[in-house]
Amino acid sequence: MGMNIDIAKKVIKAAIQQAQEMDKLCSVAIVDDRGFLVALHRMDRAPIPTVDIARDKAWTASTFRMPSSDIGQFGDPAAPGFGLNTQNWNDRLTTIPGGLPVQDGDEVIGGVGVSGGTPEEDVAICRAALAAVFASD
Repeated sequence: MGMNIDIAKKVIKAAIQQAQEMDKLCSVAIVDDRGFLVALHRMDRAPIPTVDIARDKAWTASTFRMPSSDIGQFGDPAAPGFGLNTQNWNDRLTTIPGGLPVQDGDEVIGGVGVSGGTPEEDVAICRAALAAVFASD
């Protein structure tokens, strides 16, 4: 199975439910396995910048096949790959936590990005949404 609008809607619904339980206003972005936007939702009164930040987190998680927070390792001067940044990549790359790959078994089918809380809260919302949608599969 690949990412589609039905899966994206389920992930967004679960993310919004978790955000409401945590009393957070956020935006949630879902992208496919190549980083193309499938769905985006900004909760009423969530700050406008959360839209782009959520999309960037989802894009990063999907295209790199890892949590957005793990991308920072490539910018470590002591590690191979030093210098990976927006100057030589693109303006969507981010190291901000809150983007996770969406997996169907071992296959990455897309990414989810959440922005609106602290980095830890954004990750918690992502994890809860993915667990709610993929627990029954």
